[in-house]
Amino acid sequence: MAALTCEKMQVLYEAFCEVEEWGDPALYQQGIDALYSFGLDGSTVAVDHCLANTQHLSPDLDDFTTPLASYALDASSALTEALLFVAKQEEKYFRNHLAAVTDCIDMFVQMYLELDPNRRDIDEIIRADEYMQQEHERRKRLYAALQNITDITPSVLITLRNLNGTEPIVGLDRLAGL
Repeated sequence: MAALTCEKMQVLYEAFCEVEEWGDPALYQQGIDALYSFGLDGSTVAVDHCLANTQHLSPDLDDFTTPLASYALDASSALTEALLFVAKQEEKYFRNHLAAVTDCIDMFVQMYLELDPNRRDIDEIIRADEYMQQEHERRKRLYAALQNITDITPSVLITLRNLNGTEPIVGLDRLAGL
């Protein structure tokens, strides 16, 4: 599931890399491929290789003024945490992965709705937003599908990717000035 989620965040990372001419979209893709490879054959060789290079993925927010930097940081954090989950087999990394995704959507909703962060009902508004709801529904679909899978095969991955959809986790086109 983490590889599927990182695929949905990949466009955010790539948009930042294109605008700022910084980052490593190929390494991000290698990380996704490593997660899929682990799912197919259980090998962590590619995961370990990617982890050794993840410091090249995450932008320092102090070095960039574009809001895309925050989205790229969330995307790279989600990927790094997913790789750590596979490498270390500790649940905290998967929770961190999901938190990075949720934080990304949360930030997006606040930006496109131009929400005052001091609003008392901000959490309710964010939870009710279509993007947060879509993410929760996507997770439910994937969790349900994964419950019935005993062995990951290339055809199973195709099915899961179809369930995942192709649209990005957030719609950057909804933000003016990016």
